[in-house]
Amino acid sequence: NEILSMSSILKYQKKHEDELICLLGQEPDWSSFLSHDAIDKFKEALLESETFLCEFEGNICGYIRALVDNFGIYISELYVSPQYRGKGVGAELLERIKQEYPKQDVYVLSDEDAYYEKLGYQRVGSVFKL
Repeated sequence: NEILSMSSILKYQKKHEDELICLLGQEPDWSSFLSHDAIDKFKEALLESETFLCEFEGNICGYIRALVDNFGIYISELYVSPQYRGKGVGAELLERIKQEYPKQDVYVLSDEDAYYEKLGYQRVGSVFKL
C-alpha cells in the first residue's frame, strides 16, 4: 500500500498539537474533546498518555492514544482522517502500540466494533458508562 510505505509513525510531541487539533476540528464527532471546557484536558492527556501519530507527506493523517498501567494497555482513541481510511493506517497505529508493549495485553475502548472485528480482534467484554 503506497500510503503505508511512505508514512511514518511518530511519538506525539507538543509541537504536533496545533495540527492535530485542527485535523480533529474538521470532525463533528470529536467536538466533545475540543470544546472550551475539555480542550486543555485533552491537550494534557495527549502528552501524558502513550500517543502516536501517523504522518504522510509531512501531514498528520491519524493518531492513537493509549492509557497504560501494569495490567494492560487501553486504547482510548484511534482516529484516521477520512481520505486515509481503508488504507491500513489504523491497523499500523494499533500495531505500533503492540510493538511498544509486547508483553502486555492491549484492549480497545470502542465505539466502532465492526472495524476491530474486521481486523480480527477478539471481543472480551463490554464498556459501561457510570
